[in-house]
Amino acid sequence: MLKFNVLTLGCKVNSYESEALINYLIKKGWEFSSSDNVDVVIINTCTVTSMSDQKSRQVIRNARKKNPNAIICAMGCYTQLHSEEAINIADIVIGTSNRLQVYELVNDFIYNKEKKNIVEDIFLVKCFEELKVDDLKTHTRGFVKIQEGCENYCSYCAIPYSRGKIRSRNPLFVIDEINSLVEKGTKEIIISGINTGAYGRDLTDMNLAKLVSLIMENTNLYRLRISSIELMEITDELLNTLKKYEPRVAKHFHIPAQAGCDSVLERMNRKYRVKEYIGKVDKIRSMFDDVSITSDFLSGFVGETKEEFEEAKKFIKRVAYSDMHIFPYSRRKGTKADLMDGHLDPKVQKERTTELLTLSRELKEEYERKFIGKNLEVLVENVKNGFYRGYTSNYLDVYFKSDKNYINKLVNVTLTSIENGKIYAKEVGEK
Repeated sequence: MLKFNVLTLGCKVNSYESEALINYLIKKGWEFSSSDNVDVVIINTCTVTSMSDQKSRQVIRNARKKNPNAIICAMGCYTQLHSEEAINIADIVIGTSNRLQVYELVNDFIYNKEKKNIVEDIFLVKCFEELKVDDLKTHTRGFVKIQEGCENYCSYCAIPYSRGKIRSRNPLFVIDEINSLVEKGTKEIIISGINTGAYGRDLTDMNLAKLVSLIMENTNLYRLRISSIELMEITDELLNTLKKYEPRVAKHFHIPAQAGCDSVLERMNRKYRVKEYIGKVDKIRSMFDDVSITSDFLSGFVGETKEEFEEAKKFIKRVAYSDMHIFPYSRRKGTKADLMDGHLDPKVQKERTTELLTLSRELKEEYERKFIGKNLEVLVENVKNGFYRGYTSNYLDVYFKSDKNYINKLVNVTLTSIENGKIYAKEVGEK
């Protein structure tokens, strides 16, 4: 029996794919272990920034160093774009398709000791690669992948080149997987994809709103959460569907903005403008009380002036996000932004990133303080430093103490304080 470990970098889709791969290999008779003493190490890589590429290479090399006798397999977005580079430091290289071939490739390597690079042209892949999570091995909440690929081609982003065209999963397979996870005790499912809101674009008479309805009507799922979704894909049909099933839908929308003024959005090739974004957020807030709006934001994009940066800050304050992921713009070869004039000094990028992070923390605490003294329901994920930790429907990260076993339980708590950026609560009781 081969013992294996999977190391995951990057996004929630990568986390899902790793989870599905773990399930598959266990069914094949392998033993999963998070230790360094394994026969096979699989690294699921990321390429969203140049730092992600660097981190991917580092993790591959460290896996070799920690376990020199193990077979090292690298897959994912970094290897899709840099397979020749990856094969120099790994034994087996797979891209963002054909992941399940790792089983045969490892067995072949055991006998032949020949390196294999099977990365194919991702734009020739036309069908969704069916992966399935039957049992959660690394998470309490379940991620279910419904969609692959992106065709937005934002000028700064390399992901469309590593993930290819939009491919949607058969809705019956989505329902089947959710039912399987619910039967085993999963209470929250996060449906995710590379461009989640584009789900169904390549299918007949199907979209994200219709999929949500199917999930609600054909499963006993307690709570559904939608992963990151682009603004232009939040349709009235989707909002009305979520409103219809409001008690079973998380009060949380993660809507990437990336910029806060029209001129930068245009250079980024984003498909909306500031007025549209604000209008959509206002509509969501009018429909869902206490809803959490979170976002991704790039600082220091090519050519960003002081005036544009000030506009961005005003935009962020106007939207009043409950949380943000803020990253300095990262230059990526092969993208349109790489060829633009006006790349900013890294020092300026760092200063602007720091300023936006400070603003984000202030808005986050302002949102969280609205709930001090209120009773909320927490889905407990784990125990950390003697505290139970879990998330509310509106994605508040809450800590509380109890002598009861509350792992994967829904617990009513009263939020009591915010200390050093953490929300603390006192137990009211299991729901």
